[in-house]
Amino acid sequence: MNRLLIIVFTIIILPLSIIAQNQTDTKSMMDRVSKKLQSYTTLKAEFSFTLSNTEEKIDDTREGSLLLNGAKYRLKIMGVLALCNGETLWTVNEELKEANILDPADNEMFNPKSIFTLYEKNFKYEPIASAGDKITVDLLPTDKEESYSKIRMDIIKSKDQIDKVVYYSKDGNQYIIKIKSFAANIPADEKMFVFDTRQFPGVKVFDMR
Repeated sequence: MNRLLIIVFTIIILPLSIIAQNQTDTKSMMDRVSKKLQSYTTLKAEFSFTLSNTEEKIDDTREGSLLLNGAKYRLKIMGVLALCNGETLWTVNEELKEANILDPADNEMFNPKSIFTLYEKNFKYEPIASAGDKITVDLLPTDKEESYSKIRMDIIKSKDQIDKVVYYSKDGNQYIIKIKSFAANIPADEKMFVFDTRQFPGVKVFDMR
């Protein structure tokens, strides 16, 4: 679950026009994009998430969604719902009928503020192909200890918008996220970020704080 959250957040906050002439220009550009994204009052994204492994014959696609409002968020992916009101974090697995209560301070990888700085990791940028309105770019981590070999992005040039991102994990898995919709500064009810037992009848709650 932790890796999936990192992948989703990273894709959504990566810059919408990632190709630059050098690392300095790229860092400067991503700083601007990060600042702009953090200026939004809310951010909402709908996406499809695919786990693929040719050797293991795995090809599983699920729908997901993310709603951010400052330190508050609501993320649904792979059957798990994560809710945070800024002070308390709940993770809900409806299939297992279980919900965990966590302290966000002890789970920094869930914190949107830390997610917005993930782009500061060192990458080499390698354009792969360009056809029509799309360009494909590989992000190659300079740290060879990373769990993935590269991140491949398809970008729609006319919209400066990410169309698809593929994580190539060293264990043979490919994590594919296709952004279906993206919206900012939309109304968000505070109740969207709080776990309400009445909405999840039969779910056992475990306080892990």
